[in-house]
Amino acid sequence: MEDLSKPFSQNIIWRSLHYLLNFILTIFIARHFGSVMSGHLFYLMNNGALVILILGCCLESAIVFFSAENNIAASRIFHLSVVWMLVIGIFLFLFSYTIGDYNNDFLETFRQKDSLLYIIGTVMLTYMSSFFHARKDFITPNLVSLIINVILIVILSLSAKAGFLSGETFISIYLVSFLIQGLVMLLFLLKQNKDFRIFQLPNSVEMSRIFSFLSLVIITNVLSFLCYRADYWFVRFFCSDNELGNYIQVSKLVQLFFIFPGILATVIFPITSAGQGDKISTIMPTLTRIIFLVYSCLCLLLVIIGAWLFPFVFGKSFSLMYNCFLFYIPGIIGFSGLYLYTSFYAGSNRVMINVKGCLLALAVMLAGDWFFIPRYGITAAAAMSSCAYLVYFIFVVRIFMREFNVSLTTMLLIKKEDLTFITNKLIHSTKR
Repeated sequence: MEDLSKPFSQNIIWRSLHYLLNFILTIFIARHFGSVMSGHLFYLMNNGALVILILGCCLESAIVFFSAENNIAASRIFHLSVVWMLVIGIFLFLFSYTIGDYNNDFLETFRQKDSLLYIIGTVMLTYMSSFFHARKDFITPNLVSLIINVILIVILSLSAKAGFLSGETFISIYLVSFLIQGLVMLLFLLKQNKDFRIFQLPNSVEMSRIFSFLSLVIITNVLSFLCYRADYWFVRFFCSDNELGNYIQVSKLVQLFFIFPGILATVIFPITSAGQGDKISTIMPTLTRIIFLVYSCLCLLLVIIGAWLFPFVFGKSFSLMYNCFLFYIPGIIGFSGLYLYTSFYAGSNRVMINVKGCLLALAVMLAGDWFFIPRYGITAAAAMSSCAYLVYFIFVVRIFMREFNVSLTTMLLIKKEDLTFITNKLIHSTKR
């Protein structure tokens, strides 16, 4: 079996740096613009993320899956992705001229050219990064993102002190930065791969395989998106702008906990796609126990200091974050572990397991949000998200436990060798 410690450690280090800087940038934006304005920005970006998910057709999953199998030339999938990006761009700009002046939050995403460039840029960045992930090159895409985020942090810091940029101008620069990252990644791919410069699309058989694979992936990813983002729309409808800003910031904080399992998932997916699922399944319980232990400790720490820490870091307008975060904790633990298993089943081309679990979780969340948010506000939104995440985790992991004859104690109780695994596999491997 391929040694997994090197791709694990590379991905952990570089993706962690990427998300750390991205989070620092989020803090700068929150402090600079306050809960109401930053909440509005991130709410519109959330709407854009759904558009990206639907129009992008999750082609990045096919890029990784078929490149890992190595039976469809990467150059063919590359040119398919380029053609599809052009189609998306043309559609968005045509649509933006036809929507009129309807007073609708979602349609507002399409009215500003900066927002459209953000959508196109994010699609491009996601596609191009996937070609590097398929080759287990986690340094190049994250390094590009790191550089761009550092530049944005410097610009916002200088602007806050000297006032040489308006808030609207910085937001425009921020949204367009995703397109810049995507273009840089595109140029890197063309420079590194000569066969990418010769235009060739997949043949009819390959196209059929790609879109057959994507049909379930799209459904799963849209459902997953709704599981952890649909509550924004309920909060927007039932709560104040200040509560929305606080809730979105809690949600973005919670998403930090999903970075590490998400990093592991980007390694598990291509390896499982390459036919090594049975072997990689042996380390899944170990990774789950490590995630549960570390995240339980981190959540306990935030329970102790969060009431002081959140307003101190994000600003006084974010005083509602703490109580909301407390209700999110069970969901953080469950959903963090879930990442490994949804990636495992996606890589094994058994996406329907993820679909069923996600549908069950989404039903729990939507029903709970509709009933409880009008009465209890953003704390109810957090509690319902936690319930949904736990339901999803239990459903998928029970299937894994039955298939591989894994007991509940094996999944949950930390062992001495787990600490050895962390030391030997994830730290010492960086010295190779």
